Amino acid sequence: MKRKALIMAIVTTLLWSGSYILNKLAFQGGIGPLTLSGLRYLIASLFLFCIGSRKKQETSYKLPLYMIILLGVLGYAVAQGLQYIGQSYLTPTQSSLFLSVGNTMLVIIVDRIWLRENQTKGDLIKLLFLIAGITMYYYPWGDTELSVIGMAFMLLSSVGYALNMTLTRRIMVKKQADPKTLVAQTMLAGSVLMLAAGLITEGLPTITLRLVLILAYLSLASGALGFYLWTKSQKELTAFESSSINNLMLIEIALMDFIFFSRSFSAIQIIAILVVFVSILLIQRRKTPAKID
Repeated sequence: MKRKALIMAIVTTLLWSGSYILNKLAFQGGIGPLTLSGLRYLIASLFLFCIGSRKKQETSYKLPLYMIILLGVLGYAVAQGLQYIGQSYLTPTQSSLFLSVGNTMLVIIVDRIWLRENQTKGDLIKLLFLIAGITMYYYPWGDTELSVIGMAFMLLSSVGYALNMTLTRRIMVKKQADPKTLVAQTMLAGSVLMLAAGLITEGLPTITLRLVLILAYLSLASGALGFYLWTKSQKELTAFESSSINNLMLIEIALMDFIFFSRSFSAIQIIAILVVFVSILLIQRRKTPAKID
């Protein structure tokens, strides 16, 4: 059973990593990042609602509408919408690398301020290694591929991710909502907002067969199927095992970037990716969140 769970988790990271490549292909086809992310999560949320409606709901947990909207804004409109804008300025590898660093750092900062969790000197050293890794990757800093705008959007995306994750964790610990219902409701709220903003600022996209296939993958394979496999694997894997497997995306996306876009990496960039990977692994090894049933 443990081996099956490991396989499901690894397959999930591959599905999620593939979305970084397809996002770039979709942007090249003319669709805007907000419109793409809005359509992706709208289709995925409607799919989750269709699945959920066939099953008898055994929980009476209900969050107030304002909380659903807040989580939708933070977790999707900010965390995902701004991430997609950032991806339109960066390569897939740059996006995954900067997002991994930003998410890890911001979660620690928010935990420290909001939940008042204590960090040790060891955590500070690990954070310094994290910063060193991202700095090494972008060396020399005068490289024309370095996009300050893209990195700024990724950083703002990480703020939304950290706030959403911390707030969601508090809700789940207090058992104020059913996990599957919470995901579907907040995803729907955030996707509607993203799609509306995208259509207003980016205009109507040109619908092509390639775009339809990309949306099908992003919504159903990477979205719905990925969420299902990942959730199912959590029954057998520890929090540290899950977080460690999730970090494989750093390596997977770099390899996909090399294969599909012929991206070349210097020796120092390869070392930088490994430094970031190990640093995040060490940070998460100490801070493994409690498993929520």
